[in-house]
Amino acid sequence: MFNAPRRMGGGSLSSSAFLTSPGMSSSTYNDPLASTVPAPGVSGGFGDVDPWSAAPSPARSGTPRDTADEVRERNVPHPSSLAGGTEGLNGLINDPPAIYVSLFDQLDTTGIGSISLASVHRLLTTSRLPASAIEKIINLTSRDQSSLARQEFFCALALVALAQSSNLDEDDITIERLSASIPNLPLPDFKPASSAPDTLSAPPLGYSADHSPVVTPSTSTGFNAWDNTPRTNGFSDSHPQSGDHVSSGYSANGSAFRSDGILDENQLGYWKRLEHVDVTLITEKEGWFLQKYRIESDKRSAGAVSRRYSDFVWLLDCLVKRYPFRLLPSLPPKRIGPDASFLEARRKALKRFINFVVNHPVMKDDGALNVFLTEGSFESWRKRTKVSTEEESNSKKLNSAQEMAIPSDLDEKLNLLKDNLSSILGSYQKLVLLSEKSLARLINHSADSSRLALSVNSISESINKSCYKCSTYNNDGESNIIGESCTLCQGISKGLIDVGESWSKIAEETESKVTIITNHIESLKSIRDLYLSFRDLFIRHEKLSKDNVDYLNKKIEIRNKKIEQLKTLSKPGWEIEIDKLISINDQDQSTIILLLSRRIFIKACMWHELSIVFHSKQAFQTILNWKNLTNDKIENLKKIENIWKNLKINLENMSIE
Repeated sequence: MFNAPRRMGGGSLSSSAFLTSPGMSSSTYNDPLASTVPAPGVSGGFGDVDPWSAAPSPARSGTPRDTADEVRERNVPHPSSLAGGTEGLNGLINDPPAIYVSLFDQLDTTGIGSISLASVHRLLTTSRLPASAIEKIINLTSRDQSSLARQEFFCALALVALAQSSNLDEDDITIERLSASIPNLPLPDFKPASSAPDTLSAPPLGYSADHSPVVTPSTSTGFNAWDNTPRTNGFSDSHPQSGDHVSSGYSANGSAFRSDGILDENQLGYWKRLEHVDVTLITEKEGWFLQKYRIESDKRSAGAVSRRYSDFVWLLDCLVKRYPFRLLPSLPPKRIGPDASFLEARRKALKRFINFVVNHPVMKDDGALNVFLTEGSFESWRKRTKVSTEEESNSKKLNSAQEMAIPSDLDEKLNLLKDNLSSILGSYQKLVLLSEKSLARLINHSADSSRLALSVNSISESINKSCYKCSTYNNDGESNIIGESCTLCQGISKGLIDVGESWSKIAEETESKVTIITNHIESLKSIRDLYLSFRDLFIRHEKLSKDNVDYLNKKIEIRNKKIEQLKTLSKPGWEIEIDKLISINDQDQSTIILLLSRRIFIKACMWHELSIVFHSKQAFQTILNWKNLTNDKIENLKKIENIWKNLKINLENMSIE
C-alpha cells in the first residue's frame, strides 16, 4: 500500500483550488545549501562570514499581480476567484490525457514543474486561435505572471480545446463553460502555420524546426570498492591489507602540474577532457515520497543508473573516511515535503557534487565511486559487500620525490588561504545572489515580452472591427467585416503583426538568456563550492590530524627509567619484567613510526590539494565561466539586434497615410 506509485496529477483538488494551491505558484525558497553542515565527522564552522547563511535566494516571482478591483474592471475573472467546480474539471486536471502530459514534459526542460510563459505562448500560437483568445486563456490560467505550473498548463490546453471545438469568441471562454463541456471535450489541435516566419534562433527544446511540438519517448558491473588501481570489469568482496597499495605518485589528470609542482606539458588543456556526469530527477517516486535521480557518466560504459539521496550520503561518508585530507564538497540538505523549486536546486547541487568528485585527480579512480556510478543493483550490492573505510594513509606510501616536494613553509601558505577564505566566500555569495536577482528579472522580462506580443496581436485583429470603412453592425448588433480592409487599416494591421512577431522573438531570445545566466550561476556556485571544500578541509584537518606521538614518547621514557631501576635492583624475575617492557616499547615505537609517516602523508595531501587541485580548478573554472558568459551574451545581443533591425526595415517600408 505505502509503496504504491502516486498518481501523476496529484491528489483531489477542486476547480477553485487547482490554480491556487501552494505548489502552483512560485514560492520563495532558500538556497538548499543554506543550512548545510560540514561533511560527516566534522563539526563547527570557519570564519566570520558564512556564505551558507539563511539569506533567501530571490524568488522567481512575476510582475505584481493585479488587484481584485483591476481584474473586475477588465471583466477578466481570475481563476483564484472561481468558486465551487465540478468533478469533470477536477478529474481532467488530476488525470489528464496522455498528450497533455507529453506536451508538459517536453516543455518543462528544466524539470522544475512549470513552463515559461514564452514557451506556452509559442505552443498556443500553433492552435490557430485568434490572438485575443490566446491572451484570454493565458490570463485565465497563469496565476504566476512568468510561468504556468502543471495543472495550470493542463487547464490552458483544455480551454484551447474548448475554443477550437465551439469556435468561441474570447468573451465566451470561461472556466465555468469549460467545466460544463468536460464530458465531450476533444483533444486540442496544434498545427504550425504553413507560412510561419523564420526565427533568428534555433527552435527551443521540445519543438521541431517548424516550431511544432515534438513528443519523444522517455527513456552491471563493478569491482572492489576500495581498489584505487585502474578500473576493471567485475569487483571483489575482498579488501586490501595495509601496505597492499603503494602509490608511486599522484595522478596528474585534473591538473597540468605534477605532484612536485613542475608543469607537465602533456596535461595542458586537461580541463577539456574532464568527465561529465549528468544528474536528472526521475519524476516517478518510489513509494509515496522517495525521490530518485538518474545518473549517467560520459566516460563510464555502464549506462544510466538510478540513485537515491541516501546513496549520495553513503558515498560522501565513504570518501570522507577514506580521504579526510582531500577536498570534498558538501551535500545539499533534505527536506520533508519539498517543492519543485527545492528539488531542482538540490538536483543541481548533487550534480556539482558528483562532478567535483569524479574529476578529482585521486578520488576519480576510487572503487566505491565507480560502483556508485556503474552498479545497476546498488542496494543489493551494498547489502552483500562490506566496504572498507580505511584511511588512505594506511595503504599508500609516499616516494622520495613527493616527500621532497612538500615545502618547508607549508603552514604559512595554508594560512594565507585560511585568512582570506571568509571574505572570498562572502564575495562569491553576493555574486550568486545578485546573479539570481538578474535571473528573476530576465524571467519576468521574457514573460512580459510574451504578454506584449499577445496584446499587440489582439489589437491588430481589432483594427478592422473598429474601422467605419471596414465593418458595420448586423441585425444582431454585432460588428461584421463588410469587405476588404481599407488601405490604412491593412497597413496598421500588418505593422502590428510584425511588432507582435518581434516581441515573440524577443521573448524567445530572453528565454535563451535565462539559460545563459542559469549556467553562469551554476559555475559561480561550483567555484564557491571549491572554497567551501577547503573551509571544510581545514576543519577536518584541525580535528583529525591530531595524534598521540607525544604521549607515546612519554610512556616509552617512563618505561626506560623503570627498566634501569629493575636492572639496578636485580630482584628475582627482573629479566622477564624487562622483556615485557621492552616488547611494549617496541610496539609503541612502531606505532610512532607509522604516526610520523602519517604526519608527512597529511602534509603531502594538503600541499597536493592546495597546489594542484585547488589552484588549477580556481583558475580554469573562474576564467572559463566568465569567457563563456561573455561569448554567450554577445551572441544573444546580436540576435536581439537583428530582430529590431528587421522590424525597423518592415515598418519603414509601410505607408502611414
